Amino acid sequence: MTLRKLERFDAPAFGRFLEENRPFSLRIEGTLAESGGVERLWVDDEESPSLLVHRTMGRLGLLGSPEAAVEHLGNLEKMAAEMDAAGEKPRHLPPEGENCVPRLNAAPPEMRDTLARERSLVRENGCGLFTLSEEEFTPFEEGPPVGRIREDEIPIVSKFADYGEIESYVSERIARAPHAAVRVGGELAAYMIVHDNGSIGMLHTLEKFRNRKLGRRVASALARIQLERGRPVYCYIVDGNAPSARVFTSLGFRRAADVSWVVYERRAD
Repeated sequence: MTLRKLERFDAPAFGRFLEENRPFSLRIEGTLAESGGVERLWVDDEESPSLLVHRTMGRLGLLGSPEAAVEHLGNLEKMAAEMDAAGEKPRHLPPEGENCVPRLNAAPPEMRDTLARERSLVRENGCGLFTLSEEEFTPFEEGPPVGRIREDEIPIVSKFADYGEIESYVSERIARAPHAAVRVGGELAAYMIVHDNGSIGMLHTLEKFRNRKLGRRVASALARIQLERGRPVYCYIVDGNAPSARVFTSLGFRRAADVSWVVYERRAD
């Protein structure tokens, strides 16, 4: 069995597939929107897809049936090996020497567990998928005016990225997508970006400026921008990150699903 590269993103069958797999399909819809409809997507059947694979930056995003993912496990491992050979690296740099494939983005629990019965799970980061509806949005507009991240601040943003987002990724994002930043006394104090999958993330307040609700200020501003763009507003919050969860739930975000970033053992040759 093979996977076919998806050529038509406007096909009714594809639209139904995305609808049936919400909220997990939000990252595919966001990716297509951020890329202008140019993406590397594969499906098992264009007329009636049960599995979609998004190949991007050293990682694979799977959407659909876990059983179909198992059927195509050989194809998935081949894709992962091709990315390794081509030098494609995740925007989150993996641990040095990690010899594991595939790496999966935002895998739903059933997908994670089904594949773990076939390949040993090496590493996992659990997250909550949080979504925001316009009706439940409670904006927070107190504090300094909201501006943009400057190019000379890219090294700062990359330095404090929790998952090692490299400078080239940050640069591409602030050039192509909305972002939000506030300054105190002319100094960058808090900021947030729109990721290449359409989620909002990398919220950070520099330590000397914490406890002033500046993170809530930029998160609210970026959520409003996304709503005004007509985009789904969602984010991922790592399990255990109570401060971020408080910020986003205060704005009206609700935890819609659990997902995991996972790494499996490479199949023995």
